[in-house]
Amino acid sequence: LALPQAAVRRLQEEPAIDTTPWPPEHYCRTYLKLGQTADHIVHVVAFSRFTSTLELARMGAAMAREQEPRLSVEIVDSGATGMAQGFVAMAAARKAASGAGIDSVLLSAEQARNSVWSVFALQSLAYLARTGRVGRLYGWAGSLLKVTPVVGLFDGKEHPLALTRSAAQAARRILSFVDDHTRAGISLQAAVMHSGRADDAAALVEALAHRSGVGRCYSVEFTPVMQLVAGPGVLGVALYAEPDR
Repeated sequence: LALPQAAVRRLQEEPAIDTTPWPPEHYCRTYLKLGQTADHIVHVVAFSRFTSTLELARMGAAMAREQEPRLSVEIVDSGATGMAQGFVAMAAARKAASGAGIDSVLLSAEQARNSVWSVFALQSLAYLARTGRVGRLYGWAGSLLKVTPVVGLFDGKEHPLALTRSAAQAARRILSFVDDHTRAGISLQAAVMHSGRADDAAALVEALAHRSGVGRCYSVEFTPVMQLVAGPGVLGVALYAEPDR
């Protein structure tokens, strides 16, 4: 979904947003289109605790198979979002590009799902609260003023990590989260994600470059949908422990 930044900012200011997901028919049409050039499709979706996409995609896959019985559509719950979800999709895509069969592709996705972690510093939980899906987190920090909640997302669940008083303190907590994993002797890929915080993201990439155990580091801006859901001023890191090849 492509939206100009002016539209994103306007929608961020709305007291409520419509988070109705695509219906099964949308996924069905997409799978049938992709099925014109492929017999097997693997769709890596965002974590199911915060979205109904998983079930709707499965319904769409069943509809597609009814129309095209030869088509195999596998839906994978990444247990993540943002670039952590992206790392799961990339692992599956690399395995598929190597010529591996569908079972190996699914295994790669599952292994990656168990090897990704992400952490986010949010300007406020009020934006997420508009979706109605963050009751536990909002109860933790929603009533506090002038705090920057730092939230982890791994093992398919959200994890309250810290309530910080400044953007700088939140960035230090993010780096501490990274250090907790590099100290375990794991070789990591990383991705810095942000919503309107390009300078802070660049500084975080620079800091990660000096962390032993962190290899390639991407820098990406959140998609318009992520910006609508999580709000402005979000800074985060996704980590992926890639298996030895």
